Amino acid sequence: MYVQVTGDPHNQRVVVMGEPLSSCQEDGYYLLPGRLVAALKPEDLPVGMAFRLQGALPSGYGFYREDSVVFRRRNDSSALWIEVTSTYVISEWDGLFSLDATVQARRAVIEQHPQLAFVLCEKKEQVVRLRYGFMWSSEEETDLESALEAICDTVFEVEARGNARLWPGYDNCFDEY
Repeated sequence: MYVQVTGDPHNQRVVVMGEPLSSCQEDGYYLLPGRLVAALKPEDLPVGMAFRLQGALPSGYGFYREDSVVFRRRNDSSALWIEVTSTYVISEWDGLFSLDATVQARRAVIEQHPQLAFVLCEKKEQVVRLRYGFMWSSEEETDLESALEAICDTVFEVEARGNARLWPGYDNCFDEY
């Protein structure tokens, strides 16, 4: 078995291919190094346990640094529930458009997409957070690396569609959902 879980629910240890994973106790997920992903399938992940990609995938794909993408299996299927939290530091924002406009455009994309679930948009003194979730599944058997690449594409698409809304003359340059 590639993934082993030992200990009680309050003190669990997760080992993937012989390597113990670090955990983020505060957020309740385990850091899964990208180099270990290639040998796994989504169904290898224990049901209910949350993981976050650490580093890039073997293919070089990865998430933006401002995006925390946590994935987990909710049941015995190979489908994954994805939670994306984009955290933008106001003082570091260097986008072409204002941070407020950018976040609102991305929020609109999330709210209009039938397969994305809007969760939260909050602005604090130093950061803005945008959180959404979605279910990923595949009709065909696939490995975890391919699944995470597809998840990356979805996260990238939210940003691209949101950014496109900010340009003058935008008239839904992407196909409708």
